[in-house]
Amino acid sequence: MLEVRRLCHSPSGNVAIQDLDLDVNHGEKIALIGLHNAGKSILLQILAGYIVPHQGSIRINGRDLRYDAQEARKSFGYVPNHPTINAEWKVEETFQMFASVRGMRFPHSTALVLAEKWGLEDHLSKTMNMLHFGQKMRVLLALATLHDPELLFLDDPFEGLDPKELRSIIDILGRVFSKSSMIIATNKIESLPPWIDRVILLEDGRIRLDQPFSGTRDLLKTLDEIWKEPSGNDQKNLDTLSP
Repeated sequence: MLEVRRLCHSPSGNVAIQDLDLDVNHGEKIALIGLHNAGKSILLQILAGYIVPHQGSIRINGRDLRYDAQEARKSFGYVPNHPTINAEWKVEETFQMFASVRGMRFPHSTALVLAEKWGLEDHLSKTMNMLHFGQKMRVLLALATLHDPELLFLDDPFEGLDPKELRSIIDILGRVFSKSSMIIATNKIESLPPWIDRVILLEDGRIRLDQPFSGTRDLLKTLDEIWKEPSGNDQKNLDTLSP
């Protein structure tokens, strides 16, 4: 599904990603965690083709993202951190605008199916600035999935959600997209969905930990062992990862 080899990126001389290898299988769901500035968002931007890395290769379904980006992008959807969407656009209009970029026809009937999938069927005629935060996140997730991608890159999709919205979105992702592969960047360890298969800890642009997910309690115990004798900064950041 996804094959990353010897990925390196050093913007302005600052190392962000260091010699990173990663494989994601079909249907595999990965939580990407790490301290602040560990490189999570930059890695997802690179994987989604928004940043060209200084070194390394990315293949999605066998297609090289650098040389066959148009075809590779058909296989994945991406929700960036803090995206900007025209606040005056209606939800259905937003769907249609993003679909047109992909060369897709998106009549009302198709928009309604997508809206129902994400619980937005009563909001198609509303403008983006009329929606609350959780509804806006649903729109972003809908935009990332309007072409039924096999792979999703989600950057901090649970941040700021109230408990009800969080449970609902986790349920939709796990139920409707059960066959899709996912990489979800988050520091909300207490909110990791039960259907996560693997956890990857990114540290200074490198993979420090890559293991099966067996629950929040076990993961926090593992992180505590990794930072058994942490520096002051590490201890402070470990506290921010804890529920």
